[in-house]
Amino acid sequence: MSRSRNLHRAGLCCAVLVPLCLAGTSVRSLLRAQTGQSPPTFRLTVLGTTDLHGRLEPTDYLTNQPAQVGLAKIATLVRLVRTEQPNALLVDSGDALQGTPLTYYFARKDPGKPNPMILAMDAIGYDAMVLGNHEFDFGLEALWKAKQEAYFPILAANIEQNYPVGSQYFKPYIVRVVAGVRVAIVGFVTPAIPNWEIPANYDGYQFEPIVDAARRVIPQVRSLADVVIVLAHSGLGPDPATGAGSEAYDLPDENAVLALAEQVPGIDVILFGHTHREIPERMVNGVLLAQPKNWGASLSRVDLDLTQTENGHWRVISKHATILPVTERVPADPQIAKLAEPYDKATQAYLDTPIATSSRELRATNSRFEDEPLVDLIHSVQLEYGHADVSMATMSFTGATIPAGRVTIRQIAPLYIFENYLYTVEMTGAQIREALEHAASFFQSWPLAAGESVRLPSFSVDSAEGVDYTMDLRLPVGHRIVNLRFKGKPLDDSRKLRVAVSNYRYAGGDNYTVYSNLPVVYRSPEEIRDLIIEHVSRTRSIPTKANHNWHIEPPEALAALRRAAADANRSASSAPKFAPTISIAPPRTTETRGVVEMSKK
Repeated sequence: MSRSRNLHRAGLCCAVLVPLCLAGTSVRSLLRAQTGQSPPTFRLTVLGTTDLHGRLEPTDYLTNQPAQVGLAKIATLVRLVRTEQPNALLVDSGDALQGTPLTYYFARKDPGKPNPMILAMDAIGYDAMVLGNHEFDFGLEALWKAKQEAYFPILAANIEQNYPVGSQYFKPYIVRVVAGVRVAIVGFVTPAIPNWEIPANYDGYQFEPIVDAARRVIPQVRSLADVVIVLAHSGLGPDPATGAGSEAYDLPDENAVLALAEQVPGIDVILFGHTHREIPERMVNGVLLAQPKNWGASLSRVDLDLTQTENGHWRVISKHATILPVTERVPADPQIAKLAEPYDKATQAYLDTPIATSSRELRATNSRFEDEPLVDLIHSVQLEYGHADVSMATMSFTGATIPAGRVTIRQIAPLYIFENYLYTVEMTGAQIREALEHAASFFQSWPLAAGESVRLPSFSVDSAEGVDYTMDLRLPVGHRIVNLRFKGKPLDDSRKLRVAVSNYRYAGGDNYTVYSNLPVVYRSPEEIRDLIIEHVSRTRSIPTKANHNWHIEPPEALAALRRAAADANRSASSAPKFAPTISIAPPRTTETRGVVEMSKK
């Protein structure tokens, strides 16, 4: 019998038994009073992952080296906890379906196969998941297909939907009954998705601020449940006590977990994600907050102790969260490894496809703060396919390396790790300068203040091709771009040019608001990564010299950034090693876990 049929049968039994249980409430209370018995207690355990980003096996596909991450290892930890707590719930806080060459390959190159992440999550026995913003990256058809394949609900309580039923409809919450305890699981996704995605990828969905939706939804579920668990794909947000905890370019309402805990009563636990930060435990306004590390590098464990009240319901009397790390000592679960094997083989074969040669080794280490051949390759692709005068781009992964000799897709793919499309927009010279000034604003002023250490720039920093300029860090923010020229002449503020950018930047990603509402003259039908691979496959060669159309001043600032990048590389290469593996418990099927469901229609 299928898992869903077992759940249905259990749900019917529960529906029959609940009235009888309620009718016996007064009898139960009387008996306890007469015998001096203490009320029953129960420990509920909830396990959580977040931001898995397609990490199925413990492999770094870009380097083809082992990695201490992924669902196969998480499955081992889950199994160990379930030997102690067979009724433990397992949930995910979003961004599971995108992020590796494996998920890309089976979304774009071989979409007919079952989604590999969903297949593994089904096998492990997830109970619920909330939508993340990256669930929309491959488009709605891919998302709906994954949802249809999932044995567990994918939730979102803060979206208004044009789809009333079926694979297109996302439930706001579910209520599961675990050993007699009614557990509501509510999902909230960051409402900032329209700032990053192309409109076609969220057509029919409108996103409401999380706190606004929670004020409406949480009272509903509180009346139905003994315990309320929130899954939020949203970061902490600014801390009202300290003002810290938010990035400078966070979008309005993007990160709302602290506000949710402070402003909406009735929540017991919030398991959250989105910011890729590990937060083992934090208590805010009586609400327990926890966030495991991204990519399946750790698993959150929440233990709730409950006592039964006289009316037969349950009340939380204590709660605590811990982090279970994934290390070399945690082996991959053999069931998940076997399931993943054909997906891994196909992905590896695709990545090992040779497409070009390079006359020398190239590294992206310094590519965010000086002109480098690998960024120039991205620029040349965007200029060509976007039919543009100017290109704006960044290096998304500074660990990218092109070897001397044969070059495969595996080495080209890291040049662009995001699922972005190419837009060409019409901009004035003044707007191009504004975009470059925003990029320059992410750098520290030079000279550094006393005691200040060098910070390496993130992928928020774009460079430009098609224009020449200098970025002078001695000048104040907003006035750092000097000698901006186009075809050898100063770029006039009113001159209009075609500029190639990613859809992420066009939507305001990393607060590049200058692109907002600019006329779009071209949209690529393929993702930028595919355009790069197509270009390299056609030309069969890699450019090995930068054209040096821009540079940072003063030289001392550039030298300091180079030293900091070299130090960061040395630190990354000296990661600690761990001792031998631990044993694992025998598998436990999802049908034996004693969980039934009461879902909102």
